[in-house]
Amino acid sequence: MFSGLAIAGLIISGLAIPGLANARCLQTKLNVSQERWIARRNPPCARITLGLRNIYIIPSRNGLLYLLSLGLIFIAAINYAASLAFGLAFLMVSMFILAILYCFNNLSQLTLSGMPAPAVFCGEEACFKVLLSRAANNRHEALLLNFPDRTASHVDLMAHDQDQVDVFALAGRRGRMQAPRLRVTTYYPLGLTRAWAIVDLDMHCIVYPKPVPHALDQFTRGASGSNDSAISKAGTEDYYGLRDYIPGDSLRQVAWKNVARGQGMQVKQFVDYVDSKLWLDWDMFYGFNTEERLSRLCYCVLKLARGNNSFGMKIPGVEISPATGLEHRNRMLKALALFGQGEVV
Repeated sequence: MFSGLAIAGLIISGLAIPGLANARCLQTKLNVSQERWIARRNPPCARITLGLRNIYIIPSRNGLLYLLSLGLIFIAAINYAASLAFGLAFLMVSMFILAILYCFNNLSQLTLSGMPAPAVFCGEEACFKVLLSRAANNRHEALLLNFPDRTASHVDLMAHDQDQVDVFALAGRRGRMQAPRLRVTTYYPLGLTRAWAIVDLDMHCIVYPKPVPHALDQFTRGASGSNDSAISKAGTEDYYGLRDYIPGDSLRQVAWKNVARGQGMQVKQFVDYVDSKLWLDWDMFYGFNTEERLSRLCYCVLKLARGNNSFGMKIPGVEISPATGLEHRNRMLKALALFGQGEVV
């Protein structure tokens, strides 16, 4: 008995696994075809006005229950020849038709425009700003805007002709992030129908590397030929001046001409000038891979910028001279974000 059940189980599983694999393959093909169809009908555009071409509408879950109730009432009216039931059924049909019209008009002639998005760090929520505009006599209520698999932002466009909405997407990789296609949805007025539009506003966002804390003790100081913006240390390069002789000083550095003039024993001082500006270098993090180096350099940039230090950066293909300020900080972060992507900073 057990052997028969085992054989039956193997047969069923043998049939089920290929069937499941075929179903997944078919689902993948359908998804690809759907994406191509949507991309063909909704090319990237910075400003889009919704209309017949890009608004879709179907009954919602509540609408399907409503239609089921309508069907049951209509069947009962036919079966029992009840005029009141017929009246109720026709009233429900009229309400559903009006719900379709009002739901469609709630999106019709709504204009969406993409706005510049602020830069974020990898792993954070990128905030894309969308400007909504309406025609003079239109009102748009209970609108939902979201990217796929993200929380929707709610907005009503009634009191003002324009309103700005923040829509969020996860920034999973550094570089220049293109916003996913935006979905605009409404269930207005009764929740019986769902109207939506999918648009590509061609919005972009710079994603900086994720900062990884690291000890700030590996800076390189560039040499300078003058004492401008430099610090000095004892050395042998440039003559600095004279000081009194201290027992133990080298006799080679004694100013014997001054001794001959009767000015006492004095020693010549020499110094080396060193540039006080700091440099972040690619080789500071030898042994790490590319992304790990970029993350640690990103942390160093943020740390030094907070202290208002003058610093520069050298990475393969990019050299940024030492400077200070927010603009300099953002330029260095952008260079790290776009490293290896063929874009000029």
